[in-house]
Amino acid sequence: MRQVFKRFIPEDFQYLARAFAEQGTSHFAELVRDDYRVLDVVLDDENVFKKLVLDEHLFLKVSPYFYFELLLRQAIRDIKRENYTLERIGYRERVPVFDGPKVIEAVSREDVRDYLVELLVSFVKVNNITLYIRKGRGIYLKKSISDMDFDLMLEISERVEEPYRFVFLKRAGDIALFLSGVFPEQVFGSPFNVRRKPFLPVSVSSSEELERKGKEVYRLAGQSKVAQENRLDTILDFLATHFEAVKKPLNVMTDRYLHFRKYDIFRFLQN
Repeated sequence: MRQVFKRFIPEDFQYLARAFAEQGTSHFAELVRDDYRVLDVVLDDENVFKKLVLDEHLFLKVSPYFYFELLLRQAIRDIKRENYTLERIGYRERVPVFDGPKVIEAVSREDVRDYLVELLVSFVKVNNITLYIRKGRGIYLKKSISDMDFDLMLEISERVEEPYRFVFLKRAGDIALFLSGVFPEQVFGSPFNVRRKPFLPVSVSSSEELERKGKEVYRLAGQSKVAQENRLDTILDFLATHFEAVKKPLNVMTDRYLHFRKYDIFRFLQN
């Protein structure tokens, strides 16, 4: 069973019912809420997606879990239908890569799709963390950091012990995957106005380097005892091994269904 379904709120089922059923919406909402198998079938109906995606304000009316689940499902359907994806080789340049079957195999796992939805939701609101860094005997430096800063997450992971080391390593991997999937253009800079100036909180010179770093930290996080205790070692190792394939649905979702709306959804860009 998809774990992300447990994150849906009553408004999600009601909105889905209005889009899918012309009559008896209350009964339908209860049906999809109580039977996850029915919910899964309904969410796979492309006509439902077409109705919902027309609403420009959908993100404000439903939970982010429901919203990103819909977009990711459609992106996966697109890849399955077209059998290829577009690989970015510059800010505007893209080339077709016939890796559709490989991508579909990677995201056929329910835990991978759940992870991607959770990852997207985690970046809707970026958190600030206050740390006290010891500089000497009885001397501590108070420092506020953002959990969107890849380099800093990695640096802190090298200074702290478990279970905190795992937390920072995993977040660093998530940042790399998120940027590679949703904001890949930032690696190449931007010709647009200041609102979209490069903001990459990671020192990389290419998308390949960002992906390599993402793989490394996911693998390190997966080797942690904390990951094993929380049954995250398998999924993190999988992400490290299949990083390129897992990011592709995020690329398709962003290019086709988020466009510049992503700058409004992921508000940290304006900070």
